[in-house]
Amino acid sequence: MAIEYIEKYPVTLLVIIFTIIRLLIANLINLGNDEVYYFTYAVLPDWNHFDHPPLVGILIRIFTFNLNCNSEVFVRMPGIVAAAVNTCLIAHLGNLIKNRDTGLIAALLYNTSVYSSILCGIFILPDSVQLTFWLAALYAMLRCIKATGLSDIHRYLLLTGLFIGLATMSKIHGVFLWFGFLGFIAFDRRGLLKSPYLYISIAITALLVSPVLFWNFGNDFITWRFHSERVTFGDSGINIRSLLRTSIGQVLYANPFQVVIYLLTGKTLVRRLSITTSAVTTSVATTLVDATSAALLLWCSLPIIACTTLVSLFRDTLPHWSGPGFLGLMLLGASWADKFNLNNLPKKLLAGSVGLILFVFAAGPILIRCYPGTMSPKSFPHTGAGDATLDITGWEQLLPAFEKLRNDDIASGSMKRDAPMVVHKWFPGSHIYYHVAYPLGMRTVGIGKLEDLHQFAWLNKLYGQVLADSDAWYITPSNNFTDPAEQFAGQFERFEKAGTITQRRNSRVARYWFVYRLRNARLTADH
Repeated sequence: MAIEYIEKYPVTLLVIIFTIIRLLIANLINLGNDEVYYFTYAVLPDWNHFDHPPLVGILIRIFTFNLNCNSEVFVRMPGIVAAAVNTCLIAHLGNLIKNRDTGLIAALLYNTSVYSSILCGIFILPDSVQLTFWLAALYAMLRCIKATGLSDIHRYLLLTGLFIGLATMSKIHGVFLWFGFLGFIAFDRRGLLKSPYLYISIAITALLVSPVLFWNFGNDFITWRFHSERVTFGDSGINIRSLLRTSIGQVLYANPFQVVIYLLTGKTLVRRLSITTSAVTTSVATTLVDATSAALLLWCSLPIIACTTLVSLFRDTLPHWSGPGFLGLMLLGASWADKFNLNNLPKKLLAGSVGLILFVFAAGPILIRCYPGTMSPKSFPHTGAGDATLDITGWEQLLPAFEKLRNDDIASGSMKRDAPMVVHKWFPGSHIYYHVAYPLGMRTVGIGKLEDLHQFAWLNKLYGQVLADSDAWYITPSNNFTDPAEQFAGQFERFEKAGTITQRRNSRVARYWFVYRLRNARLTADH
């Protein structure tokens, strides 16, 4: 009975297995730097935020039941649920472009990609939300170009605009879908240029994204300026190191075994074998994905990958910027692997992809939670500096120790209960906010430059300022140590070290948190 169910519903089994794995890991490790930062989006919903559109924050607020369940697993739940939905979506897409087996392989590729399965499937990022709408947009486009009736074409054109709009409201990179679709139309479906529904679809996207534009009108176009500085070419010339770092990151995030599949798929397409090919194990002719579908998927994949790589040639980029582009390659790669009926090389590559992701699933949490002390060679007071694992472990040790210190100071009259927490930068300020200030109901005030504070500049509208002659708290971790006397020079009269909190991992010191009392704000302090 169980075997029959597995054979009949393999994608469902895949969803169940990987969802259980994600839930376990989400419970085992703390939120990362970006994740705790996006929690601030949920605390203060807006039409747009300094760095990204609002959907990720809205969904965090929904899945935490209006911020009443704020543990890591609930904050990450939008990404975990989206990964399950996306597995079904990409399987459906594979079935649409070829057959059920292609859909199953595509679902397997999705769940064994480091980017889609871990970065977007366990962690909560704007990408976690965007991938659902990206896949839905691909589905609408493919149905549109395959449809024969005008009513179907019109309906899927309108749905394309809807899903691209929602993808863009998750992360601005969603606009690449329109670049891809319009490029495909210009070369392969010029007749659609005469359809008013195409332009209505574009208008739907524009309407959905308009809150981002209006918000930026009122905030000096800060989002555009922030992102343009990240991608504008400077005068430093070609940066080979950045190119290599991004390219290697793209390969690792995609899963190296999958990259080999994509290269072999590309080789097949270049050789014009996308129409028919002889089966490897039988004499029956089998087909790859049809040329039109392949063209559309490539138009929606290669531009964002190429753009990220090109920018990295001149300045630092993040490899996951190109992540959504690999979804189309997954579908093409699945179609290529399916034509061999999973024999020989494709079978080995898929097995390698599964083996690698299972290794990461098992080894990652063990390393993060159990490594004795810190991997960093840095000495006190910079203990742990450069150890990335400390970003996602041990933060639960900070709250009880700080709460006791704070309560003792309140009881002795040394500090007032309403003394706020001060941060000077979004990282590690977001960790201090999520793990300490928010649970204790403390006001959190950002003092510093806008380019450092990011969302905390807007949280100041919620929490107010540090009033003149009042005191505040400040916590700085040793792995990202900042001396408050230097950071807040001239803004407070004196700086008192209230205590040192030690984080231990596997019985060895991993990091310290230094707690300070900032005394007598000279002027009303904010950013």
